[in-house]
Amino acid sequence: METMIIKGDAVKEKIFGEVKNEIAGLQEKYHQVPGIAFIGFSCVPLAKYNIPLHVQLAEALGFKVWKEIEPENVTEEEVFRLIEKLNNDDKINAIVILQPLPTHLNPIRIINKIDPYKEVEGFHPVNMMNTLIPDLQTTKYPMCLPAALFEMFKEAGMQVQKDQEWVFLLDDEFFSNTLTNMVVRTAVSKVVPDDCAVTIVNKNSEKLIEHCKRADFLVVVSKTPEYIKPEWLKPGVCIIDIYSNLVREVPSKNDPNKLVPVIRGGVNVESVQHIAGAILPIPGGLMTVVMAILFRNTVIAFKNSLNGI
Repeated sequence: METMIIKGDAVKEKIFGEVKNEIAGLQEKYHQVPGIAFIGFSCVPLAKYNIPLHVQLAEALGFKVWKEIEPENVTEEEVFRLIEKLNNDDKINAIVILQPLPTHLNPIRIINKIDPYKEVEGFHPVNMMNTLIPDLQTTKYPMCLPAALFEMFKEAGMQVQKDQEWVFLLDDEFFSNTLTNMVVRTAVSKVVPDDCAVTIVNKNSEKLIEHCKRADFLVVVSKTPEYIKPEWLKPGVCIIDIYSNLVREVPSKNDPNKLVPVIRGGVNVESVQHIAGAILPIPGGLMTVVMAILFRNTVIAFKNSLNGI
């Protein structure tokens, strides 16, 4: 069996092109461009790579960018005050908290402070509720994670069949993290068809392997790099790897004086070759397109503000 490795580069570049053209048109018509603010935390392992990456890409697409980097000992009250300042700035259309947060901060309380109209990932409780209950018809933007998955499946020509089983494998701390838990359950409501079985399993479960062996779709959110063993997998399974782990830093091939990150998810791609039917890997998979959807949603937020929404 040949394993299809589904990378997000083509979809990302397509969306980036659309966003860049749209921003250029908005600049020409209104003499304004969408504004996006990133809040990051210096103590997070990938921060020194992740924050500059988001800023550079946003600026290259034509956004007006704000960057706020908070120290490890920042208090919840200080983050609240920062968010309030950004909420009240009419030039800022999107506020993005770069995950994960320092462990002493409660992510759901932090996200809840962002104006729902400026929270473009779909993580605000109001926006998650709107995603869970589409009949409300008040969703301002599509939630980034499921939207990115739909785009990648479409590009790859993949279809979910009736009665296929989905297993979501999460680390223990993600189960106890209210935001992550809610995001997963909200994404499930959008991604998984009603006629498919769903299991959300703790990585520490004694029945973990049993659940993995049943999965037609295995979604892995783990801080343990390359944790999944190939013998746990059902032949033909589609693996969706989500969490990026910084494994080490190595000298750049182009500039030996510069360090670059080595990033791995919960699955070793080589080990599942000829077992998995498809894999959306880390790096280069789903999260690549999530970023593109985030930028597209920011343009929608800007246009909503022009229309008084």
